Amino acid sequence: MLMPLPFTCCSSTRLHVLLSALLLMTLLSPVRSGLSSAVNHCLNLSGTCRRNNCKPTEDILGSCKRRWKCCRQWWIMLPIPTPVVYSEYQEPLKNKIK
Repeated sequence: MLMPLPFTCCSSTRLHVLLSALLLMTLLSPVRSGLSSAVNHCLNLSGTCRRNNCKPTEDILGSCKRRWKCCRQWWIMLPIPTPVVYSEYQEPLKNKIK
């Protein structure tokens, strides 16, 4: 004996509303698209990307772009240490010639 499909018990309008809601939820995702992974990671750590320097009351978490630093207020960092933000735009290390 064949078992009915689980969605056949509901009315077609209820199924239509459910599928429409699922489509809407996928279109309105909370992900910040268009940002690089390092910038997104900086924003997730409550940091801001600043060009060249951070303010005196901020610590450097890492880098967002080539010359942009990920900065965050130092008193936010006290309870939990956070990982360093790396990106593919890091300037290469210069060899010291002796």
